[in-house]
Amino acid sequence: MAKRASRPGSLILSAVAGLLACLALGPAAAAQDAPPKKEGLLGPWAATAEVSYVVTGGNSSTSALSVGTSFTRKWTKDTMLFKAYILNSRSKTTTRTAQGTEADYDILEETVTRKVAENYLLSGQYDRRVSKRLSAQGGASWDRNRFAGVDDRVMVGAGFGYLWIEKTQTIVKTSAGLTYTLRQYVGQDMESFAGFRLSTSADRKLSKNASFMTLFVFDDNLKNTPDWRIDWNNSVTASISKSLALKVSLRTLYAHLPASQNLPLSDPLGQPTGLFVPYPLQHLDIFLTTSLVVNF
Repeated sequence: MAKRASRPGSLILSAVAGLLACLALGPAAAAQDAPPKKEGLLGPWAATAEVSYVVTGGNSSTSALSVGTSFTRKWTKDTMLFKAYILNSRSKTTTRTAQGTEADYDILEETVTRKVAENYLLSGQYDRRVSKRLSAQGGASWDRNRFAGVDDRVMVGAGFGYLWIEKTQTIVKTSAGLTYTLRQYVGQDMESFAGFRLSTSADRKLSKNASFMTLFVFDDNLKNTPDWRIDWNNSVTASISKSLALKVSLRTLYAHLPASQNLPLSDPLGQPTGLFVPYPLQHLDIFLTTSLVVNF
């Protein structure tokens, strides 16, 4: 019988908060040497917020909310970036039956609301330029995607980045480093392992008011190398004004060894046995989002 491990959610969130706080202290000294900069609404920090909300009604009812935020601060040689993302989608299903006779009957309704998608992310990264093109990096993240079988995942890492192209219209960067991960799949025990991360990002200015961004991330479990995954995000942004923009994003998540779901086992006569058997989830998850972006 599958045994559910005790949830370490509060400990994990506390650990991530502590790691991000340590990162935030990194560039404090560099701030003293940075040239004065005109402060905006959030002072020296630049911030964006992306909001998307869709509701359908009538014979079927669904709602989907996604919120993403980012906070960035730059010094002469240092950059601090924090990100957060929430996706929550619910579906309401109504089942109707008739009870009585053909001439006299009542309609019975049963409505069930269930969550059909859930994804959370909290991350922070600190970059320090070693030379014009080379930078040292350190970061930490926490994410949850229960529909993909991930209950909690904490990752810390460090490595180097290289700036291949830095022009007015185009920026291309590659990063590589080692990671350490604490991961708990739904209904399973916590596991830990060292890993390797490789990422490539590109920003391209398409026109005066439009731009394209792509970020490709490859993570591998060095303890079990077939356990690798890909996170690929592509987006096009069109500015409406100085503070507002529309953004269309396509995010693809692929796990070569996906998590397993524990299914209740019945005997040949259909009676429950009280046992569970593992069933692997799908390898691929796709998220297509249209958002309103607010720049602060």
